[in-house]
Amino acid sequence: MSGTNRAVDPQHQPVTHEAPDLPVPEMPAAYGTVAPPTETDREPAAAPPRPVSQRGPLGSQADGMAAIRAVWERAGESERHRPAGPGRPRRRREPRRLAPALLGILVCACLLMFFAWTAAPALWISVGHAHTGTVHVTSCQDGFAPSCTGLFQTDAWSKELHLTGEVDPGDLGSELPARATGPGSHSAYVGGTAGLLLRWAPSLVLLTATAFALVGCSGATRLYEGRSQAIGLCWAAAGAVLAVALGFAW
Repeated sequence: MSGTNRAVDPQHQPVTHEAPDLPVPEMPAAYGTVAPPTETDREPAAAPPRPVSQRGPLGSQADGMAAIRAVWERAGESERHRPAGPGRPRRRREPRRLAPALLGILVCACLLMFFAWTAAPALWISVGHAHTGTVHVTSCQDGFAPSCTGLFQTDAWSKELHLTGEVDPGDLGSELPARATGPGSHSAYVGGTAGLLLRWAPSLVLLTATAFALVGCSGATRLYEGRSQAIGLCWAAAGAVLAVALGFAW
């Protein structure tokens, strides 16, 4: 037949295969009940890919080395400026050898005695401990360091003394006002107060510098133990030399 009433050939009808309704096996009670999947159990969506740096491997390595160098230099600066703590070991120098230490101590001791002996009489006269009188210049010697001697006389005593201050060979045979510390002194000073200051102040400065040199030459700063005591002993020795010179100049 033709038209819409044409019979459908059973051979051309589509065949559908439907799955039979099979029973779902039940899980044993020991494993618990199976809940349906929730939104949180689903796999997360893949993150968008990160943009790849356009730097080449050479640039990245150079930047990394620059960062490492900066960190290293910063660590070195902090190490140099960090104060030594109680638990941090200090770098110790080797102790000074005996022969150079003894030689330095002897030289510094001689300089200490010289500067103390030079400063002591002028220092006593400056503070007012002095006997005033006149001196008759009896002899003078020319040369690199001219010196004169004279007979110093006061109302109570007289003595031949070495003259210091404003006196020269042109004053031979003349009488000049002078001051001395006492009958036991070895020199008399001729001149004003300004000259006295110039005699004892530089000598005390040089004596202090010699005391610093004594601390260094003796090796007191290089001792592992008793360093403070050794440094204090050096300064005590310098003070003792000055005290002895002041005692003899009284």
